[in-house]
Amino acid sequence: MLTLPLTIEKQYQVLLGEADRVRLMLVGVGGTGSWLALSLGRLAYHARSKGIDVQLTFVDHDIVELKNCGRQLFTPSQSEIGANKAVALAQRLNLALGLAITAWPRPFTTRLAAEWHVEPYRPNANLIIGAVDNTAARREIAGYVQAGRGRCWWLDCGNAAVNGQVLLGNLSERQQLKIDQGVGLLSGLPAPQVQEPGLLEPEIEAQPLSCADLALREEQSLMINAQVAAVAAQYVYDFTIKRCLRHFATYFTLEPPTAVSHPLTSSRLEKLEAMGWTPRARP
Repeated sequence: MLTLPLTIEKQYQVLLGEADRVRLMLVGVGGTGSWLALSLGRLAYHARSKGIDVQLTFVDHDIVELKNCGRQLFTPSQSEIGANKAVALAQRLNLALGLAITAWPRPFTTRLAAEWHVEPYRPNANLIIGAVDNTAARREIAGYVQAGRGRCWWLDCGNAAVNGQVLLGNLSERQQLKIDQGVGLLSGLPAPQVQEPGLLEPEIEAQPLSCADLALREEQSLMINAQVAAVAAQYVYDFTIKRCLRHFATYFTLEPPTAVSHPLTSSRLEKLEAMGWTPRARP
């Protein structure tokens, strides 16, 4: 019988260091974001018992409509229909868990991010979580992360009808990455737009349908947003509580339910370099 040699490639990790305060900004609290908001609230409550102050900010300019209910975590009540999504969820979680979530009912821009990041710099303690379905918002996030040169992390959540991905990183330029081969440590991870350059490409449709509209047409699984949120929440848990990152991307599908996560290894780093891991100019 022919036997092949087993090759086990070395995997790297990022140690973020201890932090008594972590700042999380959730951009978009619609299809995926509303489910993720619930998990972030639970995480903030849990972190408090461990002496970690999780400062949560929800950002969304959209209002709650009847078609959002069911797919998104909103109710068809008079108090929520017509209300701003970020404000409605922040108020509900603050009341339920005794939190102090801040809601910004406006679109995300690099200027808004600068207002959020105005306090003294804390290493590896600032994470923007993108749960948006348009390229324009992703470009704004990518531009801010790139300008930060590793000071701000970005977790991007994306999905199609039955599949999706969650990508985590903070470095836009290859020369920013430092590797300690001896102990297998990295200074950071490639930013989402480095891993998937298509994230910043213009949409094919001039006016793409929202998740709610796709759901009404039964063109998107009712469960896909909750799946994206569950995977993203685990990444945020690792960032906030465990303070150790061993993976930078997870891809999954619901038909059939399958998921695979990617650690950063030498071969994956080589693939990114072959793709041209260089600074990307903002459109």
